[in-house]
Amino acid sequence: MADPPMMISRAVLAVLVLGLSAPLALAAPPADSHAAFGVRMGTPVRALPGAKPFKSGWYQLAAPPAPDSRFAQVAVEAFGDTGVCVIQGVSPEITGDPAGVRIRAAIDRLADDFSKVYGAPERLDACSNAACAPELWGEDLQAGARRYGYRWALHDAPDNGVREVSVVAMPHSVSSYVFLAQFDSGALTTCRTAELQTLDGEPALK
Repeated sequence: MADPPMMISRAVLAVLVLGLSAPLALAAPPADSHAAFGVRMGTPVRALPGAKPFKSGWYQLAAPPAPDSRFAQVAVEAFGDTGVCVIQGVSPEITGDPAGVRIRAAIDRLADDFSKVYGAPERLDACSNAACAPELWGEDLQAGARRYGYRWALHDAPDNGVREVSVVAMPHSVSSYVFLAQFDSGALTTCRTAELQTLDGEPALK
C-alpha cells in the first residue's frame, strides 16, 4: 500500500491553491462508514449544490452537507461513472508552531474522534533526515523528510463505503502547516481508471 502522504500530495496541493479564508462552519460528526462531511461515496457532483470545479475531476464544496468547524475547505474528486471517489478536508492554517506541538495535538484529537468510527489506526510518525530533532520538526516537515498522522485501512468496505482514511500534517507555507483528512472510496480502483481517462482528454463528468 502506498504511503498516504505520497498518495495525497498531488490532491492537497490542488486544494490549497483555493486559499484557506473561508469562515468556519458549525461542528458536526466528521465521518461514518459511507460518508464524510455529509457527502456519501458515489454521489454525483450534480447532487452537491454549489460544487465548483478547480482541477480536472476535483470540486470545491462551498457548503458541505455536514460541515465541521475544524476544517476550512472541503473538496471531492468525482467522475461521471463513479460519482464521488475521494473526499478531502483541509484545516485552517496553523502558524507560530515551529516544533509542531499544536498541529500534532490537533491531529491527535481528530484521530481520537475518527477512531470511534473506524477503530484503532496505524500511527504515521517518522523522519528520514539523519539530522532529525524535535526542534527541527517544522523544518523537516517543510523539507518533506517528516511525516505525522494516522491511517485507517478498511479492507472489507463496499464500493459505496469508505475504504481508507488518512489524517496527516502538510506544509502550507515556509512557516505554517495544515492538517488534511482524506477519505477514499471502496471503488477507488475504478476511480483511478476514470482519472486516467480524464487525463487522456475525456471529460470528468458526463
